[in-house]
Amino acid sequence: MTLTLNIFVALLIALGLSVGLFLVGGRHEAQAARALASAEAALSTVPDPAARHFLAARAAGWESSLTPAVRMLRAGPGSVESAVVRATGLRMALGQRLLAPGASLLALGVLAGFLRRDRARDLVLYSSVTYSYIGKFAALGAIAFGLFVALSPFAPPIWTLYPCLGVAALGAAIYVGNLPPKL
Repeated sequence: MTLTLNIFVALLIALGLSVGLFLVGGRHEAQAARALASAEAALSTVPDPAARHFLAARAAGWESSLTPAVRMLRAGPGSVESAVVRATGLRMALGQRLLAPGASLLALGVLAGFLRRDRARDLVLYSSVTYSYIGKFAALGAIAFGLFVALSPFAPPIWTLYPCLGVAALGAAIYVGNLPPKL
């Protein structure tokens, strides 16, 4: 439980620092423009025009939800702040699109872990608490990094969510597969 809390506290700190340093650090028109261009380029990679339009509408909804928070931090949202809010809305909408495949992949990882655990229960394999801890750390770390990528406008590109899904599924398989059989 403490590992889970530590990872999510680290996620909140990283997210707060990335946005806080941007807001406090002065005018960063170039960084805001790059963040918005990156998010719009990720949106343009969606092949279906109807899905692209739906994601743009969902991003507009996220923007309207995030705008009051920016107004609290600054006297009035300028062009830089609106670009950051738009980029964040687009990243959140694109990240939301990967929730269903991510949950399916995570469930497959847990199922693979259960299959390995059956072999450990029959004393064919050895269950390692160390590997279980490493799997838990990998799964939770990948989920936390994926949340950071989806929520922060200055995070790595959106395509890094795909490896995060794979690492989370692999970590879940290792975690569940190496739990002691008497649990």
